[in-house]
Amino acid sequence: MVTPLSKHDAEIVKGLLATRAEIAARLLSEKLGIYPSTAQSTSQDWGEEYLSIMYSSTLEKYGWRQIEFLVATVGGKTMAIGKELLKHDQVAYVARTIGQFNIDLRVEVFVRGNDDLINMIEKVKAMDGVKELIWSEIVEVVGRKDHIPEETLAALEKKEAIKPVK
Repeated sequence: MVTPLSKHDAEIVKGLLATRAEIAARLLSEKLGIYPSTAQSTSQDWGEEYLSIMYSSTLEKYGWRQIEFLVATVGGKTMAIGKELLKHDQVAYVARTIGQFNIDLRVEVFVRGNDDLINMIEKVKAMDGVKELIWSEIVEVVGRKDHIPEETLAALEKKEAIKPVK
C-alpha cells in the first residue's frame, strides 16, 4: 500500500535532510546531557573530518524505489559522468569507487516504477564514456547496527583520533 506524501510532508523531509548536522547535534546533546551549543561546535570542529552522516530511506512507503547503479566508465570521463548524473532529479548520490575492476561510480537513484527505471538506465547508458551499467535494488533489510565496533573504537582511542568522553 502506498501512503501519499503531502506537500507539507515533503518539505519537512527536505528540511530534515538539509539540516542533518543540526538535528544530529541536538540529539547528541540530549543523549549525553550536554548543551546543544557544545555538541554543535564540537561536531563542526571535527564532524566533517571523522563522520559522514547517512540516512536510510523509507520512501518505498510513498511509492518510490531506491536503486543502485554500478557504472563502468572509459576514456577518463568518470568525474564528468558523475557530475552530469547529479543534474538528474532522480539521482540522490554519486560516488567514485575502487575495488571491483570495472566499477567506477556508485549511483543512488529513486524511481517510481519500471518505466522510470528503464528510462534512467537508458539515459545513463547513452552517456559518452559509459561502458556498462549494472543495477541493484534492496528488497529486504536483514538487519542494521547503529554502533561502531568496540575494536574500531579502541584503535581510534589509542591513536588519539578521538578522545573518550568521561
